[in-house]
Amino acid sequence: MKFDFLRKNKAHASDREDAARILNDDTPFAVREAYRALCTNILYLPIADKCKKIAVTSAFPGEGKTFVSINLAITLSSSSEKRKVLIVDADMRKSRVMRLLKDNKYAKANGLSEFLAGLDETPNVIHTEYENLDVLPSGAEAANPAGLLHSSKMQELIAYAEECYDYVIFDTPPVNVVSDSLLLNERINGYLIATRA
Repeated sequence: MKFDFLRKNKAHASDREDAARILNDDTPFAVREAYRALCTNILYLPIADKCKKIAVTSAFPGEGKTFVSINLAITLSSSSEKRKVLIVDADMRKSRVMRLLKDNKYAKANGLSEFLAGLDETPNVIHTEYENLDVLPSGAEAANPAGLLHSSKMQELIAYAEECYDYVIFDTPPVNVVSDSLLLNERINGYLIATRA
């Protein structure tokens, strides 16, 4: 099946335009409330784990999965309960999390791919400007992202996250493009699917 419509339009605007969609003081009330509602729905999911692990994906590029990942993480971490949240940029093919968070100095930092490949002993978690919110960047573009996500090192990462965080949000590639996000199925509590209206 060919998806020619994907080639006609760019999936994303410029990083500057897209970064403006991250929650900030100028974000309309209705948008903030929508993320609070999403946050509330996740809080009341029947998940027994102390650390809830959610993967965010979409069918195709450009549907907003990275915005949902980041804005959900900001909303969770900024609530009165002071939940500790980690965003894992698990899109080792086209990472965008650090660029959208305007942390360009860390855009090329070691991250998920180096840890999963065994090059780093510990995950290179970076503290953000948001209280209680950390990011594990994607790291260098990997030759075999699917293999890395399915490795035993991924279980090590999950164990580390469960010790340190209340929520882990995985920003993963679109499911109709590559199968990477599906490989997390047995290691997370569920998926959020971002869809274009």
